[in-house]
Amino acid sequence: MTSTARTVVTAKETFQILMEVSKLLNTGLDETTLAICVRLCESGANPEALAKVITELQRVKREETGKGQGDGGQ
Repeated sequence: MTSTARTVVTAKETFQILMEVSKLLNTGLDETTLAICVRLCESGANPEALAKVITELQRVKREETGKGQGDGGQ
C-alpha cells in the first residue's frame, strides 16, 4: 500500500471514530455536518466558538419546530 493510500485509509478510520463519538455524545450531527466542522477546525476555526454556534442553531431549530406544532396546523 502506498503512503497516500495509507493516509486516506487512516483519515477514513479517524472520521468513523469521530462519527461514533458524536453519536455516543448525542450531538445530533450527521456525517456531512461533522465533516464540515472538522474542516473548519482544521482551517483554524475556534472549536469552542463553533460548538456554541451549533448549539444555538439547534436550540433555534427546536424552538421553531415547537412553534409549528403548537399552532394547530394553521
